[in-house]
Amino acid sequence: MKKANHPQWALDQRKPGTELRLIRGIYYLYAYKTVYDKERKGPRKVTGKILGRVTENGFVPSEKRQMEKKLSHIVSNNPHCREYGVSLLVAQTFNDYTVSLQKFFPEHWKQLLAIAYCRFVYRCPLKSIPFRLDQSYLSVWLKSIRFNEKTASAVLNTVGSMHEQMLGYMKSFIARDEYLLMDLTHVFSNSNLITFSHKGYNSQLNFDPQFNLMYIYSSKSRMPVYYKILPGNIREVRAFKNCILEAGLTDAVIVADKGFYSKKNIELLQKEQLRFILPLRRDNAIIDYTLLEDNSFKEGDCYFEHEKRIIWYQKYTYQGLSLFIYLDDSLKLKEEKDYLRRIDTRPENYSLKDYHKRKNSFGTIALLTDFQRKPSIDVFETYKSRMTIEVLFDSMKNVMEADHTYMQNDQTLNGWMFINHITLQWYQHLYLELKKKGLIKKYSVNDYIQILSDLKKIKINDIWYFNEITANTQKLIAKLGLSIPDYNT
Repeated sequence: MKKANHPQWALDQRKPGTELRLIRGIYYLYAYKTVYDKERKGPRKVTGKILGRVTENGFVPSEKRQMEKKLSHIVSNNPHCREYGVSLLVAQTFNDYTVSLQKFFPEHWKQLLAIAYCRFVYRCPLKSIPFRLDQSYLSVWLKSIRFNEKTASAVLNTVGSMHEQMLGYMKSFIARDEYLLMDLTHVFSNSNLITFSHKGYNSQLNFDPQFNLMYIYSSKSRMPVYYKILPGNIREVRAFKNCILEAGLTDAVIVADKGFYSKKNIELLQKEQLRFILPLRRDNAIIDYTLLEDNSFKEGDCYFEHEKRIIWYQKYTYQGLSLFIYLDDSLKLKEEKDYLRRIDTRPENYSLKDYHKRKNSFGTIALLTDFQRKPSIDVFETYKSRMTIEVLFDSMKNVMEADHTYMQNDQTLNGWMFINHITLQWYQHLYLELKKKGLIKKYSVNDYIQILSDLKKIKINDIWYFNEITANTQKLIAKLGLSIPDYNT
């Protein structure tokens, strides 16, 4: 490339990360950056914004850049600067949840929405909610709603005693559908005044005071629709029955984990007339691996495709129940390879003898169910959908930081868990939208919330203006269908 012959007075104004451009006899200074080009497999220069003009007398800054700098200063120092992006998300995307809150809590829906917003964006405790709300444009839409920690706690205490209204809100999202009733997850409590809190047992062998949450979610919409708080020492099948009755469901299926199966639990499920699909541990004696041993497992057309994988299956009857064995060859090869590698790296725990004992079970899933005529693919996909609830519980405990609570009485605890339920609905809604748009591998829900929270409005002379966001951010927001107006007064 021919090197530009710029005069020295112009070159003197060039700084790192900037470039000179001669346009119709006038020198301009532009910002630029270098990015990696995947197609060219090398660096590529990307020209940025114009910074100003370069003259023999010096540098003349762009008026637009000066205004941006001024607005940026206002944004960072002006108390009238407010978060706008997530507030807009609540107003637009989450409007169905707001409408339902208005219906069942006409006197408290604004406070519930405000607390849920603060939990959703900042995971903050009650004492921080007034400050966070003052930084949000949501309070402008809610007619400058204000409350302190005591009034927020009072709202939770009042709403927590409104059991029928909370149940009505949850039922408003229950349609005629097939639902999955999941087993319990635990939440630790640090208050001696919570009657639900008991020393209980969980998979982490933690016996600290805790209570249990039982959740129902829609197998079609993949959304949480109902929850119930249970004492920490209650993990019985009868609790499933009570939840189904209270939620008003007629077609629920219990899908538990591998540790749930026992003869006693099967008898209780059948006694309570509850539908179920239970996975079995691979070493369970009732699983017949002989078909895998003599290579007759793949006879006939007993296969289907699931997530671009071929799944083979066989079905037989065990004590009046249906037992399905599924084989995923891709998973089988992966597990075999992993096991054989561990023989070399961890010989104290793995051996060739044990490999030959286990090899027929690699890549298999055994499901015991009371369904007699349900297609094999439906049983398999119903079980696989359990992963949705596991992600949901993980989101509630880790992302939404709801694995413990400091509420001091049952009513406030009920109100607090209701807030967590609303935020969990929002979280799952956004997760499914990102997944539907093919963005979940690149952006997590938290990433998207952070991107939206960077969109702010500032109040100048009683008029609200947008601060600037990048074109890429605008495109990302638009991909999820969020409509950002050019201005709003």
